Amino acid sequence: MFELVEDPCYYCLCFYAVLVLGALLCLASQLWKMLKQLNDEEESWAVDIPPGSLGFPFIGETVQFMAAINSGKGFYEFVRVRSLSWEDGATVIILDEALKITFKAMCKMLLSLESGQELELLQEDVGHVCKAMLAFPLRFPGTRFYKGLQARKRIMSTLEKIIRRRRREGLDSKNDDFLQHLLAEDENSCSDGLMYRLSDAEIQDNILTMIIAGQDTTASAITWMVKYLGENQKVLDQLKAEQLQLAEKTSKKLFLTLDDLNEMPYASKVVKESLRMASVVPWFPRLVLQDCEIEGYKIKKGWNVNIDVKSIHLDPMVYSEPNNFNPSRFDDESKPYSFLAFGMGSRTCLGMNMAKAMMLVFLHRFLTTYK
Repeated sequence: MFELVEDPCYYCLCFYAVLVLGALLCLASQLWKMLKQLNDEEESWAVDIPPGSLGFPFIGETVQFMAAINSGKGFYEFVRVRSLSWEDGATVIILDEALKITFKAMCKMLLSLESGQELELLQEDVGHVCKAMLAFPLRFPGTRFYKGLQARKRIMSTLEKIIRRRRREGLDSKNDDFLQHLLAEDENSCSDGLMYRLSDAEIQDNILTMIIAGQDTTASAITWMVKYLGENQKVLDQLKAEQLQLAEKTSKKLFLTLDDLNEMPYASKVVKESLRMASVVPWFPRLVLQDCEIEGYKIKKGWNVNIDVKSIHLDPMVYSEPNNFNPSRFDDESKPYSFLAFGMGSRTCLGMNMAKAMMLVFLHRFLTTYK
């Protein structure tokens, strides 16, 4: 004779199975409602919306788009094959050296950090954060995303210590940098009786944002600029002649001044042409605040619209022979809204002038010091 025995595990499994089934049904129901709403909206807008696939359920062609944007095989192949060799036979990767230059420049301007272990550790952690920005968001030890999160905590801890030290010193601090100006503005707001003050966390976020935005894009632009010069001997010769002439005038100076940078008309065009062809920031996302119509297409409020900078910079209707590196094209006044390396309007890149200055200084030292 068999005896029926109640197994508590059986009931637990049944319970969880019902929960999972219920959750799946709810999810399917919500997806069906959303897809139906999207379908109704599509029918109401008919063919007026821009062409493209909405995908399933809502990501459209995002994966293919990001894959195309982040493809860097050609770039890294250039760095590998055309990296410079010094007299001792060592190989120098331009991108790596450019990152060091731009990072140190940003840290000096923002925090007055110029050397030491603190700067080295900060650079290493910022590198982890940059890599994590495009990594799959998996919070698991050992992943790129997890390393980035841990690195950000260490960066914030370092910045917090620096801010505390500066606050103790007060306005008498000898540092003349971005952080000191932020703290001074904060103190003035307090003394003037204004309600809003920057918290230390907000100051830390601003500093980190400017470091990341300032070092990566400028270093990439410098690397591309060296590539284009290496492929265009006539441009290189004309640029070098300009820089050697300037070097004779500034031979007794330790540093280049803004007046010196203004005496680099051709170098400025080389910088501009490099930014046009490279389009380091290839697109600018914008949130649609109200329904509108562009070129006959209806754009709905709440959509994210990307301005495709690279397609504008390489449009033969805008630039003659756009795939040719020709700095002299900027001898003539360009068409409005045709050069968008730094954005346009009220959201123009805050670091535009600094990035240009860093690229010009790099060009001068590079061409007058090395063969």
